[in-house]
Amino acid sequence: MVFENAALATVNYAALALLLLGFGFLLRHYFNYYHRPYLRFWSYASWYFGASAVFAATRSYALGSQLLVPASTTLNLIIFLQLSLTYISLALLCFGVFDIMREQAPRQSRRRAVYAGAVLFAGAGWALQGLMPQAPWVVALRDTLMFLISGMVLLSIGVIVLYQGRKSIGPRLISVAFVLLGLKNIALVHASLLSANMALSEFVWSLQGIFTLVFISIAAGGIIIWLLESERHRSFKAQQHAAYLNTHDALTGMENREELVKKLPSLIEHSRTRQRHLTLMVIGLNRFKAINDSLGIRGGDRVLIEVSKRLQRLRPAPLTVARISGDVFIVAFDHLKKRSLVEQLGRSIQQRIQDDMLMDSKTVKLSCAVGIARFPQNSVYADTLLSKANIALSQAKGSNSDSVVFYQRGMGADYIRLIDMEPELRQALDNDEFILHLQPVYTGSSKRLSSFEALIRWQHPSRGLLPPSEFLPFIEDLGWSIELDDWVLAKTAHILSTWRRQGLNTLPIAVNICARHFQNPDLISKLKQLFSRYQLSYQDIELEITENVAMTDIQAGLNVLAQLRELGIRVSIDDFGTGYSSLAYLRRLPVDKIKIDRSFISELLRDAHNSENVIVRSLIELSHGLRKRVVAEGVETQEQLNLLNGMRCDQVQGYLLSPPVNIQLAAELLSHHWQQRDQRAQGNLRLITP
Repeated sequence: MVFENAALATVNYAALALLLLGFGFLLRHYFNYYHRPYLRFWSYASWYFGASAVFAATRSYALGSQLLVPASTTLNLIIFLQLSLTYISLALLCFGVFDIMREQAPRQSRRRAVYAGAVLFAGAGWALQGLMPQAPWVVALRDTLMFLISGMVLLSIGVIVLYQGRKSIGPRLISVAFVLLGLKNIALVHASLLSANMALSEFVWSLQGIFTLVFISIAAGGIIIWLLESERHRSFKAQQHAAYLNTHDALTGMENREELVKKLPSLIEHSRTRQRHLTLMVIGLNRFKAINDSLGIRGGDRVLIEVSKRLQRLRPAPLTVARISGDVFIVAFDHLKKRSLVEQLGRSIQQRIQDDMLMDSKTVKLSCAVGIARFPQNSVYADTLLSKANIALSQAKGSNSDSVVFYQRGMGADYIRLIDMEPELRQALDNDEFILHLQPVYTGSSKRLSSFEALIRWQHPSRGLLPPSEFLPFIEDLGWSIELDDWVLAKTAHILSTWRRQGLNTLPIAVNICARHFQNPDLISKLKQLFSRYQLSYQDIELEITENVAMTDIQAGLNVLAQLRELGIRVSIDDFGTGYSSLAYLRRLPVDKIKIDRSFISELLRDAHNSENVIVRSLIELSHGLRKRVVAEGVETQEQLNLLNGMRCDQVQGYLLSPPVNIQLAAELLSHHWQQRDQRAQGNLRLITP
């Protein structure tokens, strides 16, 4: 393809270069703002097309003004760069379309291979002209091939965008522009082949230049319109998604608490007008934390999704199914009136949830509790009905881990008291109103001080000193047990550190920790930080857990106990005998002490041969066989102490020897203990010295 008027070709190429370079900067601006990969590809395509047009204009001008001869090295290099940039820009256009259609850019390795192929193809044409510099058909073939390839690529892109793109004005403008550009280039090739010497007339070249500018302008306008339409569509979808998330749970797709609260008044009104009884069932999974620890967070999520599917597949279908918190779901029905039938339905739902679940070849066993509140029996107001269903669930979880409980009058009293206590307890935590008392623990036979147990008290601003029974149940219901444990541990560490600074030798202090804290994955790391901050050894603080805490998830409990033992932190089983573990489990637990509950000690003297004596004696002998020390709690009489000494109980604790004392008295007891020890040591030394 030969151009008869070099000046006209130069002007056409220069105008095209200015248009494409400017459009490339506009696309780059949009890419920096919207961060869409196809905009980056197309901005580079515009720049490369523009740069190709610059080299084409330079070539036409140099030939027209005879600054360069046709066979010169400089001219051949310009032609090579023009062809390379043209083919690379065509590849970039294709990558942009691929990203739009697949919403994913081609892999970088494939893009590099295409770039290399484009350069090699351009180099082949350049090399052919270098071999036959005097053959005019080589130049015509090279340019004709370039127009043919670009025409076919542009035509293909236009057709793809037309059939695969969104049916809106932007994509259609782009499609029309690319199709017309492709047809124009193919028409030029056809005209060139039909003309003498494959040359284009001045009129044809002028006309194609105008068409090129017009079609590229249409494509530019279409791209901008498409971009704006696409962003508007994305914004609309984001708003729809946000609106969906406002009313639905992101994990399960069920309605969330907010949507349920909005929906309940309508359900109540519907039941009222049709004289039906609306039943709310709140379903709470038991010990879901252990499942999360066993399967991991993702495994726990899959369990929740499966539970939601089981609830959504219930027959008869519920009026609504919602997830109102992490492991709590709610379903509503209005087809039953008899209480017995409602209870039967609740138990069938409970059984459906508790059916074995297979997760990654592991069998997951769930248990759940169900709390039920009904309209109009329990309330005619939506908020109250939901609150009472939650209260019934709390009662179900507290009384029996797998029970179905209906709300009854009076259940709300504890709940109301909890609401009243919450601000007071928060103020107590914030204002440091809690204090520690330490109860000494003595060796059984010699009555020597061996350690302390930290016991929390609340110095209430108006009610005085309150025992744990007055506030610990509310702390647990509010979910603040871990926060309180952290306070007790830090306070205990501070006491030990202060005694050391005062020159006192210390003895270990035992601290009770709750079930949630024991199962918390951060427990070990927090303890390490605590001991490091106060410069304590791991033997300075002992931990006490109830047997139920250790047995809730035996494998997880063993893992935590093993990590504590590896650090050197001693652990005791508190209130042993009151939980649901058996003596067989005692062998598996890596603990140092067993603390016998005071309920067994209080019954020791009723009958010398009663069952309590047999149990305590057997427990002491078994513990010694397993190399575990035994502590008897609640020793209040000399007779109890004598009996325990006869059973070879290692340590005792109770009001007979010392009640819980404040920190100052505990320091005095500690100082007296070490003075007595020094006196005994000196006396023994005098007996040995002749």
